[in-house]
Amino acid sequence: TGLERNAGVVQMASYAPLLAKEGHTQWSPDLIYFNNSEVKPTTGYYIQKLYGQHAGDVYLPSVIALDNNQDAVKKRVAVSVVRDTKTNDLIIKMVNSLPVAVNTTIGGITGGQAQKIVLQGNPADKNVQPVETPITVAQTTAVELAAYSFTVLRIRS
Repeated sequence: TGLERNAGVVQMASYAPLLAKEGHTQWSPDLIYFNNSEVKPTTGYYIQKLYGQHAGDVYLPSVIALDNNQDAVKKRVAVSVVRDTKTNDLIIKMVNSLPVAVNTTIGGITGGQAQKIVLQGNPADKNVQPVETPITVAQTTAVELAAYSFTVLRIRS
């Protein structure tokens, strides 16, 4: 979310190392592991993929309000809001890197149908997959950010 919030300053970013053969790595994590019979995308791969699939071209300033205002909590929860001007969709990305769920409320939206995509699991988990569900958003919508999760809300215009 920090890269997306500061896109006017950050010229380029990359994820390295990209590919690693299981049992022959120098460090962890890598983005995609493989062996002689299968390819194993990681949590980081799915996060990168979700950012690519839900990119916007206009960043919208935002504030996240949490049910816990401790500094340690605020530093481990982040939000980025962008608009895709081709579709006029509003895209909200929220990260909770805490081992517990956090509740927040999204406000100031005209409402409508949205796609909610959640990638949840301990960062060391090997078999996480994004889960997609349709939701309806209102002027004010409560959202629970699961422990160790990345949530994308794509609100259709």
